[in-house]
Amino acid sequence: MEVPPDPSHTERLVALLRGHAVTQLVAAAARFRIPDVLAEDALPVADIGARTGIPVPALDRYLPALAGLDIVQREPDGTYRVAPLGRLLRCEPGSLYGQALMAGDEYYGAWQELDHALLTGESAFHARHGCGLWEMTARKPDLAVAFARTMRWNSNRVLSDVLALHDFTDARLVVDLGAGDATLLCGVLARYPGVRGLAVEQGSMAARAAATVEEAGLNQRCGVQTGDIRRTVPSGGDVYILKSVIHNWPDEAATDILRNVRDAMPAGSRLLLVENAHDGTDPEAALRDLAMMVLFGSRDRTPAEYCALLTRAGFAASTPRRSSSGMCLIPATADKP
Repeated sequence: MEVPPDPSHTERLVALLRGHAVTQLVAAAARFRIPDVLAEDALPVADIGARTGIPVPALDRYLPALAGLDIVQREPDGTYRVAPLGRLLRCEPGSLYGQALMAGDEYYGAWQELDHALLTGESAFHARHGCGLWEMTARKPDLAVAFARTMRWNSNRVLSDVLALHDFTDARLVVDLGAGDATLLCGVLARYPGVRGLAVEQGSMAARAAATVEEAGLNQRCGVQTGDIRRTVPSGGDVYILKSVIHNWPDEAATDILRNVRDAMPAGSRLLLVENAHDGTDPEAALRDLAMMVLFGSRDRTPAEYCALLTRAGFAASTPRRSSSGMCLIPATADKP
């Protein structure tokens, strides 16, 4: 006799299958800037409609759904205010606003091509959109802004870990390769006033890096160079940083990038490889790894696998250093004759 399914299992699976709806509910809140509209105080539904352009009848159905997700909360008088999770969606530094925009648009479409990535190992993003993420950010300024916000959030998240795991006291010039908007590099320079920096990035992201350096008041100590590290890497640094770069590339391309870095590094210099390495048992890490497959046809790796890549590229890797958050920093020196 067949055993009927556990109702709790059914409810959980139904909730999982509604994930697409939850993503779009949250992304729409960011797109319409609802958390920003409610930043100061609770508002009546009519006022929210006037500021977002959403008709009141639709808001009367949409806002209760956001309240169920703890994005907003309904007051006894029928007004709505932003809830703690919703505050993280405000369009401000340190928020998840940029991630929400991408999760509801370009990333969302890419995940619809997961089957392609599973069968071929190739980028689902490219299969969906006809180009890679980097090419699309060059074409779509709004996406570039959202992606820059995401990178800034990620850099702020790992900055304290990097500073805790490596002492930059003896560094003279720190070169951050694929520096994003230079948030991490500026954080290092702020902690170590005797150190100079060079941020290397492509296209519009280099301009964003220059703006971050300007905002931090570090123009006299930090330069920005436009360049593609797949082709050329500046020499002259004594510490090089690759943060959240190598996981964007399959093994062959990743090894080529590392070889370019090794060839440019002076004798006695050091590379710091910074990645979210995993041990193969963490479900959240498994999702991050699949995201790399979907976006780039690449993968996250274990510390041992990153060390193997470094060795293949001619580096001598030191023992990986792990933070409590799971971030991994691997120091390496150029193993030159």
